[in-house]
Amino acid sequence: MTQTQRLQPAPNGRAPMPGVMDLIWPGAFVVQSIHVVARLGIADVLGPEPRTADELAEAAQVDAPSLKRILRALTTLGVFAEDTDGRFRHTDMSQTLRAGHPESVRAWALMLGAHFVWRPLGDLYESVRTGTPGFRRLYGERFFEWSKTHPEDGAVFNAAMTSGSAQRLPAILAAFDFSRFERIIDVGGGHGALLAGILAVSQKTRGVLYDLPNVVSDAEALRAPDIVERCEIVGGDFFESVPPDGDAYILSRVIHDWDDNAALKILGQCRRAIRSDGQLLLIEGVSKPPNEPDPNKFLDVWFIGGGGRERTEAEYRALLRSGGFALERVVPTDGPSAILESRPV
Repeated sequence: MTQTQRLQPAPNGRAPMPGVMDLIWPGAFVVQSIHVVARLGIADVLGPEPRTADELAEAAQVDAPSLKRILRALTTLGVFAEDTDGRFRHTDMSQTLRAGHPESVRAWALMLGAHFVWRPLGDLYESVRTGTPGFRRLYGERFFEWSKTHPEDGAVFNAAMTSGSAQRLPAILAAFDFSRFERIIDVGGGHGALLAGILAVSQKTRGVLYDLPNVVSDAEALRAPDIVERCEIVGGDFFESVPPDGDAYILSRVIHDWDDNAALKILGQCRRAIRSDGQLLLIEGVSKPPNEPDPNKFLDVWFIGGGGRERTEAEYRALLRSGGFALERVVPTDGPSAILESRPV
């Protein structure tokens, strides 16, 4: 069956709608193919001049025929291009798999094809059947506990989170004025990419990065000369406590990692620590109304296996109320996240 045959007519003379086969094929094979070339560093090996699959395979120390088959498949999607003489060259899309590219997605390619994402996703049927998170069922504990004893997996995850923070940062800074705050506590802030960006444009603001000790140890962005004197880096567990006396607490892409019970424990720690006139800022994707295009809802499917969940504005409002906060406004950004601004009550 050809793709043309699979496309279904659309109402009102619009472009044809994809059929189910267009959604499921080649889907999974694309993710793993991009993961493989990212893991091998092929985009960095390739450089500006075209090279043969044999040359690339020799540099990466892998099987040349197998690598060629993956590269040829990716060219059909615009990731790399194959010349008539069989050599491969970069495209705009393949350039973003380079480690040093300003819009690099290599960290995400490494994570989304990694075993700790792939195995629970492959067991999604069992998660839906039983209502139990796939990661815990397969690995015996939640991912964040697992990563403490498997630092190589934790590093892959944290690199993707740092990359995501950097990509979302311009839209967040354009949508919200953080300079009004004196002391920002970035709870679960990873490597500090978001906080570093905020402090860089808010010259009078001080900040505290707070996350697990093994995570904040790699917070190089906050050691920049113009930031380091205004920032503290603190290791700890946000289920047990958070640093006190902030007039702003940020939870960026944190609450969606947890079910309601766990999320309320995190909010409870923030409620105990925040100043009476402070603000809590959740930076999260907010699920759209039914039937609208919304990648956030597929992230929610991922969380069936991982144990977190995505939420609507109404669900965040109710969660915050239960955690001792009142949602005051939702600030949209030009990116995938919104800023949910709330105050303690």
